[in-house]
Amino acid sequence: MSDAPRPESCLSDGEFEALARGDLPPASLDRLRRQIQAVLDDPDAGISHDAVWSRLEQRMKRAARAA
Repeated sequence: MSDAPRPESCLSDGEFEALARGDLPPASLDRLRRQIQAVLDDPDAGISHDAVWSRLEQRMKRAARAA
């Protein structure tokens, strides 16, 4: 198994939902900004684009079923 960062290490499900509502707590937003800057500084150390999209698709499907 790879030691690469996983999408859920950036935002928990609850934080993702808060971000979608526009009310992500300041501490979580600051952490997300630092993570984004780290990826901009070293793209190879970041989370796989495919892994992020896969995680977002899972969340959207879950939200659609719950609606």
